[in-house]
Amino acid sequence: MVNRKLADRPPAIVVAGSCIDFEKERARIMDFIATLEMGAREKGNVECSSVGKKYLGWDFFYMYFDPGFISLLLDLYPDIEKQEANTTEDRFVIWLNKQFKKKKLEYNLKLSDVPTEQARGFRLDPENYRNDDWMEKLR
Repeated sequence: MVNRKLADRPPAIVVAGSCIDFEKERARIMDFIATLEMGAREKGNVECSSVGKKYLGWDFFYMYFDPGFISLLLDLYPDIEKQEANTTEDRFVIWLNKQFKKKKLEYNLKLSDVPTEQARGFRLDPENYRNDDWMEKLR
């Protein structure tokens, strides 16, 4: 297995979590993710790894989700958008936490990182704000 650096990893939505025994719980997490992948009929490229730190008996871990896989889940499960949060990624984490609780899996999940596009300067697409009728009115 090739050890990839974090910089080599494609942009991913990172969900941080904690549990009591990560070595035991990782298999349960990945089984649940496999059921989501079967429902979406696509491999989600979801990674789940330990942070390596243990405090007061709690293990901390990260789950890396491909944004394309989350958009497939949004189409498949419209109740994700019904969660109360500001962003789609936050709604997804709330929904995921509820789905884990339905399976009697108790994890403390929170959104850790969302990939953003680095933009320099001011960009406008002229096709989105200008049309021929509008241009005729200005003449």
